[in-house]
Amino acid sequence: MKDISDTTFCVSDRGIFFPVAERLAREAKRIIYHRPNAESFETLAELCKGSGHDNVEFTTDFWPLKKEIDVFVFPDCKDGGEQLELESQGYPVWGSKSTGTIEEMRGQWMDVCKQSGLPFPKTEVVRGLTNLHAYLKDHIDEKPFVKISRIRGDMETWQAKTIQFVQNKIDYYTAKWGPLKERLKFYVQQPVETKIESGADSYNIWGQYPDEVILGYERKAESYLAVVKKRSEMPEQVWACAEAIKWLLKERRYANFISSEVRVPDDDEGRWLDPCFRTPSPAGEEQLEMLLNFPKIVAAGAHGELVQPEWAGEFCGEAVISSTSDRESWKSIVVPKEIQQWVKLYACAYEDGAYHFPPSQDPDAIGCAVAIGDTPTEVIDRLKELQEALKDQPVDLHIEPMADLIAEIEEAEKQGIPFTEKEMPEPADVLEST
Repeated sequence: MKDISDTTFCVSDRGIFFPVAERLAREAKRIIYHRPNAESFETLAELCKGSGHDNVEFTTDFWPLKKEIDVFVFPDCKDGGEQLELESQGYPVWGSKSTGTIEEMRGQWMDVCKQSGLPFPKTEVVRGLTNLHAYLKDHIDEKPFVKISRIRGDMETWQAKTIQFVQNKIDYYTAKWGPLKERLKFYVQQPVETKIESGADSYNIWGQYPDEVILGYERKAESYLAVVKKRSEMPEQVWACAEAIKWLLKERRYANFISSEVRVPDDDEGRWLDPCFRTPSPAGEEQLEMLLNFPKIVAAGAHGELVQPEWAGEFCGEAVISSTSDRESWKSIVVPKEIQQWVKLYACAYEDGAYHFPPSQDPDAIGCAVAIGDTPTEVIDRLKELQEALKDQPVDLHIEPMADLIAEIEEAEKQGIPFTEKEMPEPADVLEST
């Protein structure tokens, strides 16, 4: 295996994991950023994402460059067939390979949980939007969650709380899916009654986890706070789920980040509802800085070799950055050079010293700010510093939800899920000056 300084990586991604390419670029010989283009007629809005960056070479087709590439990196859970084909040609691949479809397909994950002996909430499979409407009306008192496979761009998980809310959802999806609405399969899941949702964030190489991993708490699409722990000291309620699927990851030559969101009810047996067989976001961007030897981990992992982590700190956190610009306008942001390492933006164009996101992109999330510290308070203080540094830009940095995370961590500790012996900040301290 070559030294990192002599290695050419190709990162294949659709936009969210552009920070992986930027992180590798700090140490690698060359970074090729491949963003597949599925448009029949190309548009500037799509073609520009990932272009114009001095440290990353952009392409929509890596195949002509294949012989110049040493390691292929697939941060997402897609393109399993392409990864396996590259492997068959002798190329080292960091990626989820065929495991990625298990994240996208709910039924496959249910089967894996059954094979692995993992507890799983009662789930009914309902075919067609009309049948879904009827089922939810009969079970509205249970307030179940509604999930779907693959087409998360159309529908994220939602909870059936009231008849009126369900009716509005059904009306919306009837118009959205039109004549194909009865073709779809829905998974209606009973709620897991708990206030605790913790997770293990790490990487896995062909069934092997490193000796130290991250225990984290996330407020979805808003913020994240975590601590490094020895694997042997991870809370059993959280880590048992990760151990239970090692057989699958070994069988499929998995080499990627992996993240769990485990809900822990009063019976203390964690439920891993939705797997993350890819780079998580949030909960992934901060690992790019926490792992001092990240490029070595990737290069060796692509060859099937596990490299232990070298940590930059004990605690880490993230706050999602959202744009305040209009949805139909270009969204531009200038990031001061001294904080660029800590601001992880999704794929965008770079021009004239600014990062540019095209119109019609969801304005709610354009990236994350990350921070590292020796205490939770240091992490939050550094996020506040980043917030201050970006105060004149048309963005919001969501630190406030950290207050809720601290309260959740304290509740989890009462339930026997230890986080740290170091002093935690008060929720009011998080809100101060944010």
